[in-house]
Amino acid sequence: MTLIEVIISVMILSGVLIGLSNFTRRFQHLTNNHDALAIASELATARIEAVKRHRPYSTVVATFDGTSETSANPSMSSYPGYTRTTSAVRTGPSSTADYVTVTVTVVHAATSTTVRKTLVLAAF
Repeated sequence: MTLIEVIISVMILSGVLIGLSNFTRRFQHLTNNHDALAIASELATARIEAVKRHRPYSTVVATFDGTSETSANPSMSSYPGYTRTTSAVRTGPSSTADYVTVTVTVVHAATSTTVRKTLVLAAF
């Protein structure tokens, strides 16, 4: 084996290792974002379920509109870096329409992951 062959094989091996390290870095980044997305989705779903269970209907907007929670809140203490904001808008009441549109937005500050879930709740 000559010196030229050794240098060429080291260059090929270096190129392969650089490509592999770039793939590993991108894979780790996507995995972190996916974890943040999954947690944010669960937090949004939990708030939507709380709104569904809330009674009476007439106080849904007063109870949930404009609420914002961070890890300082007991319900979110195990989720540092997440902020959950809820908005509720009532349409009606009228003879043709009476419903509340609830939108929950969860943001993870470190990854800039944002999840929005919306619920339309009819009068009951």
